[in-house]
Amino acid sequence: MRRSVIALSAAAMLVASCNRVPSHVIDPETMAQLLADRYVAESVVDYNQQTWRTDSDRVALRDAVYARHGVTQADVDTSFEWYGHNMARYMEVSDRTIAILEERLAGSDSRLRAERSMSVAGDSVDVWPDARYYAVSRRSPTRNITFALDADENREKGDLYTWRLKVANNQTESAWTMVAEYSDSTKEYIAEKINGNGWREISLQTDSTRTAVRIYGSLMLAVPERAAVWLDSVSLVRNHLIPDNYSKRYRQRAIRK
Repeated sequence: MRRSVIALSAAAMLVASCNRVPSHVIDPETMAQLLADRYVAESVVDYNQQTWRTDSDRVALRDAVYARHGVTQADVDTSFEWYGHNMARYMEVSDRTIAILEERLAGSDSRLRAERSMSVAGDSVDVWPDARYYAVSRRSPTRNITFALDADENREKGDLYTWRLKVANNQTESAWTMVAEYSDSTKEYIAEKINGNGWREISLQTDSTRTAVRIYGSLMLAVPERAAVWLDSVSLVRNHLIPDNYSKRYRQRAIRK
């Protein structure tokens, strides 16, 4: 019994030691939670720029995040200065921020995957089947973001698929591919590279004379050694045949069996 108490006390002291920083610095756990919330808030602003039009609106949202954690902009600036001179501690905060965002992602995945098999009607609909946000690091189980859609009653000949997302901290070139598979085993694909940050998209125009039995794609990320690549607002919009856009097929390649 006494040994158990000693072990628990030692564990508590270790946790306290890991969180110990000067009194004027935001502790690592609070800092990680704050950074996760701030990233989500910034993503909301980027995705809804018509709502958050002015700098004062954006500052108010940022201050609301800080107020939630009981800190001010000055507190955050002072803490960043300290962490900037203590990079090992900063990397711990960064890793914890990624873990927090991944935990939140896991919570939303169950709902999104439950809706995966739903067939959506309409000339223009978002059929993305998985999470809307990803934080991919070298600790992640995979560095590939993939999807696969089987045929449903709303798929038509000549559908156009546009995979769109916002990327941050993309420091090197990543590879992006989308494929359409037809009933005769013929495949048609487009492959591109992603460089830099910001909004990116890739489009796949299916054959207007055949219905694709499967649409799938892969984004293979080149991840920095001690950081993460952030993907936000991921969507896959399906449009039924738009004759003016059909010329996009010239950039695609076919694989015939």
